[in-house]
Amino acid sequence: MHTRIPGAVGTLFALDMAVKQYIEENVSEKEEKNFCGTKVLIRKVYNKGFAFNSMDSEPDKVKKASVITTAVILMLTLAESFREGHKVNKTALTLLSAGAISNTYDRIVRGKVVDYIGIRSDHKMLGDVTANLADVYILIGSVLMWMRRIGKR
Repeated sequence: MHTRIPGAVGTLFALDMAVKQYIEENVSEKEEKNFCGTKVLIRKVYNKGFAFNSMDSEPDKVKKASVITTAVILMLTLAESFREGHKVNKTALTLLSAGAISNTYDRIVRGKVVDYIGIRSDHKMLGDVTANLADVYILIGSVLMWMRRIGKR
């Protein structure tokens, strides 16, 4: 078996961690920077819970759930890596693994997840959302899995 999954997961993880470290060192919590003249904003927001700060008052439960979920995703990724073909599943699981590892690492090491990507919007809900590359990986991986499943029907 020859697989590029571990290298891809490691590269995606390292990219998100490098950006998080840059944000930690160079962006204050009250600051917003426009990214290359687009509607994308760079800002620093800490999240102790899940998406949209759900369960932020229970960080220990969030950590445990993150570790368990990450372990399950990694087992699925490992199992899939031994199968021939299945490129969409492998890509989706690679993205899910990298995102899960990165955010779980943050929760364990920092005690919170560093989010840094926002969108300038007139819609309050959309304008208030701040994510990170790990979240983007998880979103794309989830959409790929969903599309694959819908395509099988």
